[in-house]
Amino acid sequence: MKKWHAIALAAVLVAAAAVGAVLLSGGEDGTQERGPDSSVELVYYTIGDPDEDLELVNQAINDLLLERYGFTIDYRKLGWNEYEAYMTSLVNTRSGFDIAFTWAEGYQEDALDGHWLDLTDYLSSDYRELYSAVDERFWRGVTVGGRIYGVPTNKELATPLHFLYSAELVEKYGVDIESYNSIASLEPVLAEIAAGEDGCIPLFFDSSHVNLVATLGYEYAAYSDLPLVIRTGDSSCTVLNPFEEPDVLEMLDTLHRYYRLGYINQDAAIRSTLSRFEDERVFLRIASGGPDSAASYSQTFGYPIVVHQASESTVTSESTQGGIMAVSAYTAHPRECLAFLEALNTDVELRNLFNYGIEGVHYTLTEDGQVHSISGGYTGVEYTQGNWFILRTREGERTDKWEVYREFNDSAGESELLGFSPSYDGLESERQAVAELYRRYGSALFTGTVDPEIYVPRFLSELEEAGIGELRAALQSQVDAFLAENKGDAVE
Repeated sequence: MKKWHAIALAAVLVAAAAVGAVLLSGGEDGTQERGPDSSVELVYYTIGDPDEDLELVNQAINDLLLERYGFTIDYRKLGWNEYEAYMTSLVNTRSGFDIAFTWAEGYQEDALDGHWLDLTDYLSSDYRELYSAVDERFWRGVTVGGRIYGVPTNKELATPLHFLYSAELVEKYGVDIESYNSIASLEPVLAEIAAGEDGCIPLFFDSSHVNLVATLGYEYAAYSDLPLVIRTGDSSCTVLNPFEEPDVLEMLDTLHRYYRLGYINQDAAIRSTLSRFEDERVFLRIASGGPDSAASYSQTFGYPIVVHQASESTVTSESTQGGIMAVSAYTAHPRECLAFLEALNTDVELRNLFNYGIEGVHYTLTEDGQVHSISGGYTGVEYTQGNWFILRTREGERTDKWEVYREFNDSAGESELLGFSPSYDGLESERQAVAELYRRYGSALFTGTVDPEIYVPRFLSELEEAGIGELRAALQSQVDAFLAENKGDAVE
């Protein structure tokens, strides 16, 4: 939820009206001392297409919540293509909601602007079970200015890039997916698919341009909305502009060649980040995620997928902030909100109900206790809510999936900048201008749509005019100070 997005006043008013436009009040009236109240209904927003059976699942959730915890929720899902703008409207107008899904720089900006409730003291006192349920590195990753403003999804700590192949086409062409570990190495297999599969997109991209520099050993110094990176493993954390680095420029040349050859979808630079088109046939996508993720990717995209990891596993602030549940600073029911978040991370039945729906209606259990889907009427969006390690596994997944995830988390490297949260005080206009340029040029360059020999010099010139030099210097100074101090304190 980047507040520097322009949002028309009319859209704000419509969005606010659509949810009732009743402002919540809280603060100094003693409500923070109240326990669960059976008359309380929390309004909870998350991302995902509204399900046919959402109301049915919501009722089952409320039956459980009311019996065990003494309150209910109004569970609302907003579509992938509308969520960001809609929630920005709600946050900025302080409209009626209690809990919402957020992520990355939007989470931090809203925290700094006072829109999210400070959870630190709650987590260190009455809700320590919630704190204990989530890996400590996640808490460090979501810390902003020494305080915690959201509950991260307890899942994979690192989110390396993966190459996601169509299982059907891999089998048909006998593709050895372990052989391809870089963008450049993909050329022979993309050529084969382009020649043999009419109407199939060999390499699909959208305007997010993912984190392709990770395949070259870079990580973003702050967030992926600014073209400022460090080399993973560089203890000095020298802040670089990737578009000045030879290996990045070589990758951009390769991507442009792929685009001209028709290997990349021609609308890549203008496709919405979360857009879905059911009739598209795709050989290869690139996405970030955790281990043993083929089954979940297959569910997300609607066809069988096989996966190969294409970058190192490094825990960064951004990887820990991919899915966060935050409490509105204006809620009248902070304790019910914390009780709900604690339950979603510790109550096995509640967590599985949110993720899979109702047993016997949306799924049955196999002899191994795995989830076998029997209805498409409800689908939870796994990374947006709660503790993964108390979820049942799906049919087709390893029965020891969560042990695999624990081993993955334990073996992942840790960024030198885990817990670092930048400040742009006094440089807000430069940050906005540079981010806007990166959106414009980055999508075109990282999808191969334009010739980097022409557009990179233009981009660099405009970045200098916009103030990237000042941003880079400020960020380097903050990074140096961060490295000289402790990297943030956990809740005691």
